[in-house]
Amino acid sequence: MDERPDLAARHKRLGIRTLLVAALTLLSRVLGFVREILSATLFGDHSAVFDAFITAWRVPNLFRRFFGEGAISTSFQTAFTKVEGEQGEQAGGIFFRSTLRALFATLVVITLLTMALIMVIPDQMPITGWHWLGADPDPVRDLALRVMPFVIFICLAAVGSAALHVRGRFTAPALGPVALNLVWIGTLVWIGTQFGWTIDEGDFARHEEMAHTLAWGVLLAGAAQLAFLVPALGREGLLKSGKMAPGAPPIPGVGVVLRRAAPLAFGAAVYQINVMVDGFMAEGLLEDGGPTLHYYANRVQQFPLALVAIAATSAVFPALQAYGQKGDLLSLRRLHDQTQRSVAFLAVPAAVGLAILAQPILSVTFEHGAFGPEGVERASGALGWLALAVLPAGATGLVARAFYSLGDFRTPVWISAFALLLNIGLNTFFLVGWGMDVDGLALATAITSWLGLAVMLPIFYSRQGMPRGPGGTLDSMARTALAATASGAAAYWVHRYASGSFSPLWALLLAMGSGLGAHLGAAFLVKSPELQRVLRRGAGQKS
Repeated sequence: MDERPDLAARHKRLGIRTLLVAALTLLSRVLGFVREILSATLFGDHSAVFDAFITAWRVPNLFRRFFGEGAISTSFQTAFTKVEGEQGEQAGGIFFRSTLRALFATLVVITLLTMALIMVIPDQMPITGWHWLGADPDPVRDLALRVMPFVIFICLAAVGSAALHVRGRFTAPALGPVALNLVWIGTLVWIGTQFGWTIDEGDFARHEEMAHTLAWGVLLAGAAQLAFLVPALGREGLLKSGKMAPGAPPIPGVGVVLRRAAPLAFGAAVYQINVMVDGFMAEGLLEDGGPTLHYYANRVQQFPLALVAIAATSAVFPALQAYGQKGDLLSLRRLHDQTQRSVAFLAVPAAVGLAILAQPILSVTFEHGAFGPEGVERASGALGWLALAVLPAGATGLVARAFYSLGDFRTPVWISAFALLLNIGLNTFFLVGWGMDVDGLALATAITSWLGLAVMLPIFYSRQGMPRGPGGTLDSMARTALAATASGAAAYWVHRYASGSFSPLWALLLAMGSGLGAHLGAAFLVKSPELQRVLRRGAGQKS
C-alpha cells in the first residue's frame, strides 16, 4: 500500500500549523505594540505616575523573563520530554502535575517575600544617597505591590505551554499571549472611556486612579493567558489525577527541573537585572517621562530583535544542543556561524532603518493624545543609539546558547556580569557626568552590547577542540553591510521627499518599503550568499 498521500497530508497539516503559529506569534507582537500606543495616548510622555508604573512593572517582569519564559520552562521541557520518552505519557502527566504544584508554592513564597521587601527597602541607596525610586517613591511601591502577583500566573502559563509543545500542541500556547494582550488592551480602552482620552498630565490623582485600574487589568491579563491553556491541558490528560502502576520506575522529582534551571536562570538574570537597573536609574536620575520614554524606545528596538534574532536563536537551540551532546563541534560551529550570518542579513538593515527613521517611527507610533512632540524628540536619540545594539544583542544571545549547548554556563554568566557592572558605570558617567537624558542610557547599552560580544565571541572560537568555521563570514558580512547601506540611503531620501507630499504614516511606509526593496536589490547585485541560499531553496522547492 502506498503511504505517500498520507505522508503528504501530514506534511501539509504540519505546514499549515506552523504558519498558523507564526501568524499568531506575529499577531501577539503587533497587539503588544498596540497596547503601548494606547498607553502613550492615555498617559503621555512625561507622566510621573506612568513612570512609576513602568518602574514597578520591571520587578515582576524580571521574574517572568528568567523564571517563567526562560530557565524554568526550558529545563522543564527537557525533563518532561525525557520522562515521557522513557516512561510514557501517564508518567509525564504525573511529572507535570508535581512540577506545577511545587512551582506554584515556590512562586507564592517568592511573590510574598518580594512584596515584603518592597515595603521595607529604603527610599535612598545606602552610602550614595541616590533616590533610586525617584523623588516620590510611594507610587512605585504601591504599583509594584499591585502587579507582583502577575508572576504566578505567567510562570505557570509558561510551564503549561512547554508541556503542550512537547505533546505537539502549539496553537493554545500561541493564543495565550494574544489573550493577554487583548485583555490588557481592553483595560486601556476601558480606562479611556471612563477617565477620558485627553487628561492633563499634571492631574496626579487622576493618573494614579488610572494606573491602579491598569494594574488590576495586568493581573487579569496574566490570569487570561493561564486560563486559555486549561482546556488544551485537559484534553491532553495533563490535569487528570493518577498514579503509576506498582513496580513502575520512579518518576524524577521537581528538583531535577530546578537544578537544570539554575545555570540558565543565572545567565538570564544578569541581563534582566541590567534592564531593571536601567529602569531604576531612569526613575532616579531623569526628569519626569524618562523611564516611560526609555521603555518605549526599548519596545520599538525589541520588535525587530524579537522577530529576527530571538526567533532564530530559539529555532536553532535544539539542534545546537544535539550537536553539543554528541560532541559534533564541527556541525555546531557551522550551524552557529550560518545562523549568525542569516540573522545579520536581516538585523543590520533593520538597525540602519531604526537609526535613520527613529523620529518618524516614534512620531507615527506614539504621538497621539497626551503624547506630544517633546516626547518624540527625547526618545528619538535613545532609539538611534539602541538601534546600534540590535546586531550585538542578537549575536550575543546566540553565542550564549552555543556555550549552553556545550555545557558551559559559567562563561556567559561572568561576561554578562562584567557587562552589567560596565553598564552601570557608563550610565552614571553619561547621566551624572555628562548630564545626558534618555539617550545616555541607550548609548551605554549600545557600548556594553558591542563590548560583551567582542569578549564572548573570541572565547567561543578559541575553545579547546573548536574547529575552524566553513569560512566566508567576513565576506558575507561585508556584502550585508553594503546592501544595508543602500537600504538606509533609500529609506532616508524617500522619506525626505515623501514627507512633503504624503501623510506621516504613508511617508514612513514608503520609506520602509523602499529600504527593504533597496536591501534585497543590492544584496542580489553584490551576490549576498544569504540571499542566494534563500533563492536556491525556493527554486528547489518549486522544482
